[in-house]
Amino acid sequence: MSEDHVYGVRFFVPGVAATMAQWQDSLGRSGLTLDGKSLTSQRLSFRAPVDWVENDGSFGQAFGYGTMSAQEQSAIAAAGSALVLDLPVYLGAAADEVATLIAALGDAGALGVRLEQSKLGWSVPHWLESLEGGDPWLLYRCAVVVLQDGGVSRTCGMHAFGLPDAEVEAAPSEANRLLGELNVYQLDEDPVLVSGDTFRPDLDTPRRRLERWPDDGYPTGHPCNNPFGTWRLGPEGGEPDPRHELRPVFIPALVALLHAAEAEAGRHLQREEVERVTNEGACMMMTHADAQQLERSRGYADLEPDLAWWQWQLVRESQG
Repeated sequence: MSEDHVYGVRFFVPGVAATMAQWQDSLGRSGLTLDGKSLTSQRLSFRAPVDWVENDGSFGQAFGYGTMSAQEQSAIAAAGSALVLDLPVYLGAAADEVATLIAALGDAGALGVRLEQSKLGWSVPHWLESLEGGDPWLLYRCAVVVLQDGGVSRTCGMHAFGLPDAEVEAAPSEANRLLGELNVYQLDEDPVLVSGDTFRPDLDTPRRRLERWPDDGYPTGHPCNNPFGTWRLGPEGGEPDPRHELRPVFIPALVALLHAAEAEAGRHLQREEVERVTNEGACMMMTHADAQQLERSRGYADLEPDLAWWQWQLVRESQG
């Protein structure tokens, strides 16, 4: 992972325009400037890189997850072309600006907007309602999906907010409740959570211990891979670890140090080598809140030092 790479939001936007020139014309009338490489506006604080995509017949299928009506999906299937936008912002922090952008895209002929981090696609009015309504549950359900595999349920899409996803082994209905409550808690209150903390949605629910792990659901570089990792909720009755006021933060990041050490060695590092890099890496002591802000500005979570060997195996496997 690059130290200077900033993750944000990626949108797939089919529309009636069939060419880049037609997009430029229609977007210009909506107050946006498309120069062929990026999208800008005086109403936006950011520049969004843009790719133009010809309709290859798959656009309708890309929105075929039950989030749009048959009529809306049919219109998307017949779209002239699409734009892929990379927004260097996160959905929660920049909800107003993202809503402004999506409204302008709708005025320019956008037929829908799909969030590539979770593959959820909705109509322009639904996105505006979710972004402007102030309801974190509505925004969460607009952007995040819950996947189930072998008794484990996990969410996908929280990195669009600059936040970790979550997973738990529980019955599907209970898992949906736990994951939704934890993720909406992150969206609504932006708490400073660390491995070893515990979580419960209410006083009647047993606590579960939280532990942050790299996302092993998708390979690194895939739009659905969450660079901020995943909260693993442990079994019921978990006890919290003592939390110190300061925490060591690797600078450069531990994952970057291990990448460099493995590249220099020209082979996979042995466990004792991973532990040596971990023990000898330079760290700065930070408050948990400052460490969280550094992570977001960097665009990815680092490894947990106490779990470095096991987590490094996941990172390496995810990169093929």
